[in-house]
Amino acid sequence: MFWKKAYKEARYAAGMNFDLEDVESFLTHLNQTVLDSGFRQEGIELIMNEIHRLKIDHEQKEVGTFDVQFKGKPTKIRIVAEIHIEDEEKEVVLNMYSIQKLVNLIDKEMMKIGEKLE
Repeated sequence: MFWKKAYKEARYAAGMNFDLEDVESFLTHLNQTVLDSGFRQEGIELIMNEIHRLKIDHEQKEVGTFDVQFKGKPTKIRIVAEIHIEDEEKEVVLNMYSIQKLVNLIDKEMMKIGEKLE
C-alpha cells in the first residue's frame, strides 16, 4: 500500500545518487534481497513516474510512503527523490527513511550497488 502522507516517525535514512535508469533495478533488488515483501510493481511505477516529473536541477519531491514487510513484520519506507541535471543527463538522489535496522541494510545494498557501478 502507498501512503502520500508523510511518514515522520522514520528518523533514519539511507541515500545514494543513481543514474535515472538504475533506480528501478535497485528497488527490484531490494525486493529480492532485503525485504520479505516489498514494493509492488505499481509502487515502483509510481516512484519512477514521480521522479520523471522532476524537471528542475536540485528539485526535490517527497514521493510517498510504502508498506513493506521486513523480517516478518510490517513497516514503512518513505522515499524522497532529488534530481540533478548536468548536460541534460539526469541523476537521482534517492533517500529512503525507515526503521534503523532496515535503513542499515538498505545502506549496505546501496554501497554494494555503488561499487558495482563505479
